[in-house]
Amino acid sequence: MAQLEAYGAVSRKLHLVHVIAPILVCGSTVSGQDAPAGTQGLRLTLTQGQAGDVRESRQAALTVQKGEAVSALLPAGQFDAVWEGFLKVDKRSRVYFSFEGQGTAELFIDGERVLKEDGEFGKEESKRLRLNSGEVPVKVIYKSDPEGAGRLRLMWRGRDFSKEPVPRSLLGHKTDEKLTQSQLIRKGRGLFAELKCSACHDGGKGMPEATEMAPSLAGIGSRLDESWMAEWLTDPSAMRKHARMPKVVASEEEAANIAAYLKTLKADAPDKAVAGDAAEGGKVFDQLGCIACHQTEQGQDLAKWGDGEPIELFHAGGKYEPGALAAFLKEPGKHHASTRMPDFAVSDKEAADLAAFVRGLDKAGKSAAGAKDAVRGKELVKSAHCSSCHDGLPQDAVAEVGFTPLSGLAKNGMKGCLTGEGKAPKYNLSERDKKALAAFMQSEQAVKSLLNFNRAEYASRQFKNLNCAACHTKDGQGARFDAVHSLSAAYAGGEHKKGGHGTTPPDLTYVGEKLKTEWMEKLFKGELGYTTRPWLKQRMPEYHSRAKVLAEGLAAQYGVGEDPVKVESKVDPGKTLFGMQGGFGCAACHGAAEAKPVAVFEAPGVNLLYAGQRLRTDYYHRWMRDPRRIDPLTIMPKYFVEENTTTLAQPLDGDGQKQMEAILQWMKSLDK
Repeated sequence: MAQLEAYGAVSRKLHLVHVIAPILVCGSTVSGQDAPAGTQGLRLTLTQGQAGDVRESRQAALTVQKGEAVSALLPAGQFDAVWEGFLKVDKRSRVYFSFEGQGTAELFIDGERVLKEDGEFGKEESKRLRLNSGEVPVKVIYKSDPEGAGRLRLMWRGRDFSKEPVPRSLLGHKTDEKLTQSQLIRKGRGLFAELKCSACHDGGKGMPEATEMAPSLAGIGSRLDESWMAEWLTDPSAMRKHARMPKVVASEEEAANIAAYLKTLKADAPDKAVAGDAAEGGKVFDQLGCIACHQTEQGQDLAKWGDGEPIELFHAGGKYEPGALAAFLKEPGKHHASTRMPDFAVSDKEAADLAAFVRGLDKAGKSAAGAKDAVRGKELVKSAHCSSCHDGLPQDAVAEVGFTPLSGLAKNGMKGCLTGEGKAPKYNLSERDKKALAAFMQSEQAVKSLLNFNRAEYASRQFKNLNCAACHTKDGQGARFDAVHSLSAAYAGGEHKKGGHGTTPPDLTYVGEKLKTEWMEKLFKGELGYTTRPWLKQRMPEYHSRAKVLAEGLAAQYGVGEDPVKVESKVDPGKTLFGMQGGFGCAACHGAAEAKPVAVFEAPGVNLLYAGQRLRTDYYHRWMRDPRRIDPLTIMPKYFVEENTTTLAQPLDGDGQKQMEAILQWMKSLDK
């Protein structure tokens, strides 16, 4: 048990979590050894009648609504789930296990059933179990209700830590061929959607990404440079290594003709050019951390990028007409609702300065336009079925598309787009990409899965697609921003100085378990009207089109339910407990509405006006009970001296749970 108790020092040594800010982010720091890289979490097997699926699961947790598929590869309906793996423990420990949620669940530890519950979970708890050191086998068997809705979280508690979800960092599993194949099929399914394959091969519209359109071509002639469009169409992957746009022309002449036609598609009022300051734009570029997603120079050291796919900016300067780049930076989703480009809500001046900076990165200059025929270009646009992926074309440039069944492609030896043969679009696909697409299309169950939708898996795909790991640490993986920020320091006129604790974007290890779903949705939509960390130079971008489902999916990953609604009108004793006299002294680091903190240390804590809006009740109480269990580097004090006794004997008779609940209710009253 001693090893489980000494979580702080061990967590620093093993790097279970990275720097996170007080009361804003969460991570698990339960002592023990991390599971081997690539095998953290559990193996989840799902069955529904005769159909089955297997995938990795970060924890023994899920939330599935009625009518929602439990898996991307299974339809909606009643299901069975089995989580298998091991819990890695350093030394002999004594703990209790329990469930949260509803349905039917059984827990097996080291092959022995130790807990079973039906209906609403939480009424039972396992007997005190002794866990021997090493890899302790763990297995959870779960059945949903008859309509396919279900929720589960595997919890535990020990002598010196209160009930909490069993952390992913201490869970591990063994991989096998079936799991590897499932991951390959999922990769192929994602590529099928991202590459807009459903534009020509109808497989259903349940998967959100499958319905997303490419950038609109309406008014494109007023936004993009003609010679740039011709060069792009000639070979997109030559200008952007990881371009999703395929090559659809047979020659430079065809590309020039299409570009000439697209140039005729003008907007009613072209964007007005505003002069910008490239030097100031470089500072904004550095402050926003744009280098985490963009390569600014050819030959830049890509070893620091990890698994990311940086988008080159040294071809972007000649892409836009005057004023159009600044307009794009101001509103990235205006002509492309599903764009991955973040909306940072930049000002007019910031947009103009950034545009001037980006234009300065393009050293090549504009190429001379060759022979071109806009009439012929229009015919090519129609015959290439450009309207299948792009809207905004005049009706006379739109051709009807005859969908090709996916089953037919599989039987035909996976030719066409995968091989670039004939007149098919030519994608710049790696051999692994081709293998993944082939595995997906050769599986009848996988092809049918395009009709399915699971929020948790959607959130996982979007976390990668939107490059969230560029700025945020999650599950012990450091943000790429920390490794590459020095590359843009010169643009700001100096060397990059890494900030201390609380001065970097928050850790997202347990984001769905910590933040209220409705608050996350407003955050992603840019509707909060405030920032929780005004001292950070980096900004949280807006993702309008994905906000609702992304927020719901993040919560579903952690098996959380609805947060209890309880707001009391009285402000005491919570206000007293917050204060410097007779309270815990929270006011030293935390502001509360208009009141400013009075004695800030390394970095200020978040304003508590926002805490009641944002934090889930369960997470709040876990944090207040033992902050360093979540963040071993936090300067937030621990106020509990015994199981439910704090450093204050009054008010509320020193009952820690009641005292912390009083502070929570007071915080919730601040925005009323």
